Amino acid sequence: MATKLNAVDVLIVGLGWTGGIIAKELASTKLKIVALERGGPRDTNPDFLDPQIHDELRYAARYDLMQNVRRETITFRNSESQTALPMRQLGSFLPGQGVGGAGVHWNGVTWRWLEWDHQAHTRTVDKYGEKIIPSDMHLQDWPITYDDLEPYYDKFEKTCGTSGKAGNLNGKKIVGGNVFEGSRKDEYPNPPMIAAQSMVMFEKAARDLGYHPFPNPSSNASRDYVNPDGVAFGQCHYCGFCERFGCEANAKASPHFTVIPLARQNPNFELRTNSIVLKVNLDSTRKKAVSVTYLDARGREFEQPADLIILSAYALGNVNLLLQSGIGVPYDPATGKGVVGRNYAYQCGGGLPPISTRRRS
Repeated sequence: MATKLNAVDVLIVGLGWTGGIIAKELASTKLKIVALERGGPRDTNPDFLDPQIHDELRYAARYDLMQNVRRETITFRNSESQTALPMRQLGSFLPGQGVGGAGVHWNGVTWRWLEWDHQAHTRTVDKYGEKIIPSDMHLQDWPITYDDLEPYYDKFEKTCGTSGKAGNLNGKKIVGGNVFEGSRKDEYPNPPMIAAQSMVMFEKAARDLGYHPFPNPSSNASRDYVNPDGVAFGQCHYCGFCERFGCEANAKASPHFTVIPLARQNPNFELRTNSIVLKVNLDSTRKKAVSVTYLDARGREFEQPADLIILSAYALGNVNLLLQSGIGVPYDPATGKGVVGRNYAYQCGGGLPPISTRRRS
């Protein structure tokens, strides 16, 4: 039997970038806020100090900062005909665990969606016609445009001290930046990272071919920086330990030192770590979420009521909780009906194989 706790105004499940930003924005109010994080507490000192944070076996091979699939996992199948089996080794998916979530072990690449991405269906049809879209492709426009989001893109980049070069500043195209991006109101808060020799060679080759190379925007500070909230960043050491590692210099933006401490300054905000949420509880109409059930570090079961419940445990965690709680209609790929779990897509990239310049006889 779960012990029922006193109700709070806002309950946040998962404290990575999304949960951390929400906590920071709401904690300045007088609302009583509780955040539940399934992992443990983290801080740059002592958790990410050099040299132990550069332990590749611990962090890159054994995924110390990520979800421990030996204790809590997800299931996977390649097709509908297969039986889903539990994952016992992480691959493409690297879900975070602990305060800061995957925002601690990300590499800092910080893209803005293109204007086309926000209106993918409309612009595709306008250019290529309706028939170009496969019948089983869920192509649709976002409900908001790039211009709607531009101020928030800008705010996030300044929060993160993002390093980069604008290519479209107030409608003016700028050589050296991404000339295909949507119009920006401001330049990046920090200049681009120092280019390696391979990048210099690639840029020259691409430009000689008539292309428009530009440095990837990166939330790794290229210089000492203080963001609009007064949070200080150190300059990047170019150590190469970004993806799968924490940053000892606080050069790589992470919610554990940017937004979450600002939330914790407020006495009305409470963080409970090592708290695994099992399900979201609904009222008698099954139309309103009223509480969550979770286990603490000692395995004790609690019910935490709240007026507003925010799921910010990444797509995999959120969908799992919705399914476990009987909320929404699960997506059925055979019929195309349902929304829970629909359209999930992992980040991907493309490339070309090396092209030989030797002539064949």
